[in-house]
Order: sequence, then structure tokens, then C-alpha cells
Amino acid sequence: MGGAAPPGRRLMGPRQVAGAAFRRALPRTVEALETVRVLAGEVAEVRAQLEELRRRTDQLGARVEETAAAAASVRSDLDDARVRGGVADDAIARLVGRADDLDARIADVDAGLEESRRLSLRVAQMTDLVFDRLVASPPPAAD
Repeated sequence: MGGAAPPGRRLMGPRQVAGAAFRRALPRTVEALETVRVLAGEVAEVRAQLEELRRRTDQLGARVEETAAAAASVRSDLDDARVRGGVADDAIARLVGRADDLDARIADVDAGLEESRRLSLRVAQMTDLVFDRLVASPPPAAD
């Protein structure tokens, strides 16, 4: 271990050994420090992006809540409209039923009116026939 240095090589003192180690480690240390600086910048950028994403997520969450409330309101209105529509359908069905009844009654009245006109015409024809015969017949003889 101790002893003379091999021919062509000199012994290095502690200061020289430390300097040589520092020179070998220095490029890696400087590179590591530069990497730390770059990574610190990237971490800060990622944190800023994360904060922006959180902010957007909060905004989207608020929009989702607003949209859900609006959808619930629309559903409620739609349900009310369906109920009113059902009531209106029932009312329309009743009105159509009444209109059908009125149409049937009007048809009966029309049929009765036609029959009445036919009979009136027949009475008028018979009356004309009776008066024509009365006019055409000789007066009865006086006794």
C-alpha cells in the first residue's frame, strides 16, 4: 500500500487528490444543478397548469350544477305540460263527444225537417187537388 510510486508516476498529495476528485465530480454537479433549475421551472409550470385546471374544473362544476338545475326545471315544466295536455285531451275528448251528439241530433232534426217538408208538400198537393176538384165539380143542385 504505502511505498514508492511506480516509475513514471508521482505520488499525489491530499490537496491534489481532492482537486482531482472535485474536477471529476464538478461537471456532473454543474449538470445536476442545471437539471434542478430546469426541473424547478417545469414543476412551477406544472403547478400553474394544475391551478388553471382546478379553476376550470370549478367553473365547469358550477356550469354542470346550473345545467342540472335548468334540466330539472325543464323536466318539471314538461311534466306540468303533460298533465295539462292530459287534462286538455280529456276536455277535447268530451267536446268531441258532445259535438258528435250534437251532429247526431242535428241529423235527426234535419231528417225530421225533411219529413215535415215532405208532408207539408203532400198536404199542399192534396189541398190543391181538393180545391181543383171543388172548382171543377158542378155546383150541387138545390132541392
